[in-house]
Amino acid sequence: MSNRFLNIALGVTAAVAVIVLIVFFVKLNNISPSDEKNEGGTEQTEKDNPLNILTGKQADNTATQEDKNQEATPSPDTEVSPTDAVITEEPSLTEAAEPSKAEEDNNDTPKTDTGKSGIDPEKPIVALSFDDGPSAQTESILATLEKYGAHATFFTVGENIDLHPDKIKKIYESGCEIGNHTVSHANLNKLSKDDILKEIDGNQEKLNATLGTSLNFLVRPPYGNVNDTVKAACTHPMINWSVDTLDWKSRDADAVFEEVKKSTKDGSIILMHDLYSSTAEAVKKVVPWLVEQGYQICSVSEMFEARGVKLENGKVYNSCMNAEKYKENK
Repeated sequence: MSNRFLNIALGVTAAVAVIVLIVFFVKLNNISPSDEKNEGGTEQTEKDNPLNILTGKQADNTATQEDKNQEATPSPDTEVSPTDAVITEEPSLTEAAEPSKAEEDNNDTPKTDTGKSGIDPEKPIVALSFDDGPSAQTESILATLEKYGAHATFFTVGENIDLHPDKIKKIYESGCEIGNHTVSHANLNKLSKDDILKEIDGNQEKLNATLGTSLNFLVRPPYGNVNDTVKAACTHPMINWSVDTLDWKSRDADAVFEEVKKSTKDGSIILMHDLYSSTAEAVKKVVPWLVEQGYQICSVSEMFEARGVKLENGKVYNSCMNAEKYKENK
């Protein structure tokens, strides 16, 4: 009897052993070589592809995504921050972002390149400029410009920069442009090359010291006087004007206003002086009138940049091309 039970137990044990072996081999056969490759391949891709590490995304195992990742990876001589790297990664073909409704509505609308300043080069533009300041009138002029969202270029003189450094900073902080009108408002045509450089470079250093900057400023030669010696010495673009309001002569706001209305065209550079209360009053008439006429009022640099004109050192500019010429050149 005991032998019979022993034989049964041995048989059961043998059967269980066979079943265990069968289950083991079945599970072993269910592990495919492709799964092993994917596990190892993903880890390798994360190590080799910095974009995936930065974005926290796993590598896409399609050839299309691998190509896109290679395109997005910066070259060794280009420094890219993590944020930049994320931005440069393109979506996969299956993850392409759908355009918003606003984008769909605007698909057929031609877009104008308005440049950094937001100025439309295909619409009329005028540049306001003020010489000889800063002065007690500067803040009034700035207030009028700000009221109408306008900018101007203030060509400042070294002697007045020393007297009103706070006003130089206010011009700069307002978004208007500061220009170089020499240290002492000397007639450059009568100076040697070395003395011309002292007038121009000395004022540039004064402006940068006052503002805490390291900028190159446009130059307006006093009286608009430029000869070959001045052109050879000046390592900056020189800006004259096409509309002379003669505000220094009339000292009359209405006379200044009438001159602007009579002479201003698209691309004009208007000359006024940042010294007279009559000029500050004239600006209160001139700026809203220009806006009503459809002019965009800006600084000299903004106007030339909008129209795609690169200002060259040693050259003199009196005005900028108009919108019609700009369209012809496109």
